[in-house]
Amino acid sequence: MQNKTILKRVIRIAVSAVLILILCLNIDFATVWNDLINMRPWFLGLIILFAAIAVVVAVAKWRVLLPEVPFAPFLKAFLYGCFFTLVLPGQVFGEAAKIAIFGRYTDSYDRSISTVIIDKITGIISLIITGLIGLLFTKLELPVAFAAILIAIMVVLLVLLFSLRAERVHQAVLRLVGAPKRKSPKFNKACDSVANFVDTWRAYLFKPALLGKSLAMGILFNVALLSQYILVCWQYNIPISVIDMCWIMAIVNVMQVLPISLAGIGVRDASLVTMFAYIGIAKESAMIMAMVLLLVIIFRAIAGAGCILYDMIRK
Repeated sequence: MQNKTILKRVIRIAVSAVLILILCLNIDFATVWNDLINMRPWFLGLIILFAAIAVVVAVAKWRVLLPEVPFAPFLKAFLYGCFFTLVLPGQVFGEAAKIAIFGRYTDSYDRSISTVIIDKITGIISLIITGLIGLLFTKLELPVAFAAILIAIMVVLLVLLFSLRAERVHQAVLRLVGAPKRKSPKFNKACDSVANFVDTWRAYLFKPALLGKSLAMGILFNVALLSQYILVCWQYNIPISVIDMCWIMAIVNVMQVLPISLAGIGVRDASLVTMFAYIGIAKESAMIMAMVLLLVIIFRAIAGAGCILYDMIRK
């Protein structure tokens, strides 16, 4: 198991490295670097401000699922996740960090796991909704496949999210997770824990107002994220409309969620270059935006490292 984990980490680092190498061979990085080092301080400050607003909205969205818990534990868990997502290959480590840290503030880790997964699913659904709005109102002639892929992903996520509402599905899942303990008592604790997680997840599905609020907060988060993209376009004179940036942002962020790279590095850059090139925008402009977005990720990771250091000093 440990060897497989190490192999996955190596593969993800390799994917990021190969994609970055390909981009380096096809892009004038001297121009990109020159624009980055000449970045105005006020612009960097605005980017960090919008990034901070996005973090606050993301944490508030997550807290919707557990309103009785204070804001601070959510913020700390979120920033912990940002740090581990960057320093360790794959987003699974970031989500695991959220579960581990936030689990201390809930009555069970099963509940913590449920909120993390539901928050992630509703976040991607709200992102796809934002992208579909962009595809609906764009003036560009785009392949129908763009919308079809986003709709297909959203349908799969909705089925995954709500399937446990059906009693037959619920009972079938419980029988499945309980099968190991019928063979050996040593699996009792693990099976009971998974069953509790399933029941906790199902309980949320009968709170449509709560899930609706989570989706609405997801849209608000996308607005904060979109503001960063638009600000980069404005600063570097990249001719992309707000509507078109909606679907570009959605596709890029859905791609970087795939667990195939280190914190989306390489995948995010290649996706931006591909989308920009498709609508006739220079590859260098895409890389400038990718680099600025990477700075935002690093900023959040530094904040997460600060939280970790603070907790270590306190202890």
